[in-house]
Amino acid sequence: MAQAAGEPNPVRWHAAVTNPGCEVMVRDAMARRGVDTVLPMLRFWRVRNRKRIIAERPLMARILVFGLDRSTQHIAGIYGLERIVRGASDRWAVLAQGEVEDLRLRILRGEFDATLRQTDPQMEVPPLIRHLVSIGALPYSATCTHKAARNLGLKFKDVA
Repeated sequence: MAQAAGEPNPVRWHAAVTNPGCEVMVRDAMARRGVDTVLPMLRFWRVRNRKRIIAERPLMARILVFGLDRSTQHIAGIYGLERIVRGASDRWAVLAQGEVEDLRLRILRGEFDATLRQTDPQMEVPPLIRHLVSIGALPYSATCTHKAARNLGLKFKDVA
């Protein structure tokens, strides 16, 4: 939808709570309805069937950020959508446009991607990934390059 110069942006950003494990399904359903969504995914290495693959999981469990123009879009009846986060006034809580843009920039910079070091082993592990490894939410091998994982004794076939 085109917006004339000087008009306020009609899209307001909100957070939705999904049923467990339904974040991607709700994001896809909203995208089919033309709703702009942001779902930061944590990317890391995982060994499956002796092959090293890239795995993804939502960074924020059960949370999806979406931008909605109420005059033209609706989200009622989306399977897997539990509720919309509400503020103190019992209305949908509104997120600041700057916070959503900052989240998108962090995704583009790769702050949630532990696999980027494969192409550049000298790259520093992002702080969030380092924290997840330190508390045990991700294994150390999730951030290793293929060569470092082999040196650790992990048995897998090289995959891209």
